[in-house]
Amino acid sequence: MLLPLVAAVLLAAAAGITFNPVAVGLFGGSPPPPTAVVKLAYLLCFATSWGATVWAVFISGVIMFLNLPRHIMGSLRGKVFPACFALTAACTAASAAAFAWLHLPWQAAASAAERRQLVVLVAAAGLDLTNLLVFTPKTLEVVRVRHKVERGLGIGGVGSFHGMRLNTRAAATCAALVEANGRFRAAHALSVLATVASAAGLAAHSCYLAGKLAL
Repeated sequence: MLLPLVAAVLLAAAAGITFNPVAVGLFGGSPPPPTAVVKLAYLLCFATSWGATVWAVFISGVIMFLNLPRHIMGSLRGKVFPACFALTAACTAASAAAFAWLHLPWQAAASAAERRQLVVLVAAAGLDLTNLLVFTPKTLEVVRVRHKVERGLGIGGVGSFHGMRLNTRAAATCAALVEANGRFRAAHALSVLATVASAAGLAAHSCYLAGKLAL
């Protein structure tokens, strides 16, 4: 719970800087325009969310899978992924709020592209929040059950690839393991689908930002 708490504190600080930069005391006697501060908060929050998604899910997750014993990997992911989804949900929501403040996409004069980008950011934040509150807890619950069954069969202390082969062999004669495997696949598939969809939204928004840059 420490990482979500830190993220909440950082977001609260960003909000304080945005709406009362002089009181926060970071800019001396000549604070920058509110728009500049909101842009900074928007970029930092979006970059944090995108970077955390790429690293925690697509890089460190693969490293854990390739190098850790099966059950240790599952236990570590059970700590890393909820913290990651809490951070990305908070940061993506904050970047969506800042984007809406900067572009006012609900007004008639706003472009269709800006409206689409706001929808993309809100959807990505919603997917991460759903992953945090629904899909990941369900997946971790099933993982604990499957680990218990596998320990009873002497499986889980080896690498992931070998452990998967042992699991398949054991499932041929263990109905409890077959049931646990089926529940895990269903829960994990929903979590992976939400993660990939959120990452795709963040990637699409990064393409939008790239088109706005003047280099």
